[in-house]
Amino acid sequence: MQHALLAMAFLAVPALAADDKPVVRELQTKELNVAPARGGKAGEPAEIKSADDLAKNPVLKDAADDVKKLVNFENEKLLVFAWAGSGQDKIAVTGETKDGKTVLTLTYTPGLTRDLRQHVKLFVVPKGAEIKK
Repeated sequence: MQHALLAMAFLAVPALAADDKPVVRELQTKELNVAPARGGKAGEPAEIKSADDLAKNPVLKDAADDVKKLVNFENEKLLVFAWAGSGQDKIAVTGETKDGKTVLTLTYTPGLTRDLRQHVKLFVVPKGAEIKK
């Protein structure tokens, strides 16, 4: 239980770059018209690097116009996680910028319940960020 509380507290604090801007921003999907795709894996995000790629993504095609307003594709990209799993599944993306290079760490925590739920998580990250699993 303590680990879960610690993880929740850690997720609430965004990783900051040297200029005090968050390295990783999570977009809330409640107001977006996203459609969970079948067959996605929690630890393997789709990378959307341009506004044109939004309409090609099955999860975001109906939300493309709204998402374009939230992501600056000049220097950012979007990580799209879409999967089916326990209702308690969690995805976390943390980032660290060092010497001008951003490294992202993806953490998937499987839930303990047996209920099958569709999940969609969207994270905005620097365009040149390297993903480490």
